[in-house]
Amino acid sequence: EFIVMVGPSGCEKSTLLRMVAGLERATSGDIWIDGKRVTEMEPKDRGIAMVFQNYALYPHMSVEENMAWGLKIRGMGKQQIAERVKEAARI
Repeated sequence: EFIVMVGPSGCEKSTLLRMVAGLERATSGDIWIDGKRVTEMEPKDRGIAMVFQNYALYPHMSVEENMAWGLKIRGMGKQQIAERVKEAARI
């Protein structure tokens, strides 16, 4: 699933995304993803990715390697990584 948020500067889009990704704590309420309460879940376990305005890429890696890096360090198998990267690149 692909979700896009648009709005003027300062309307807290980034804050909302950071809370959904688990990078910032919500001060009240709960966050649900696919019917699962993730409010207290670690960011690495949420299955959420976001690209920051000032993102960092590893210059010594190819585009494909940069896309695969997060999955690789989580211990995902090579075949599954290849499939996920291919699908993400297609989008």
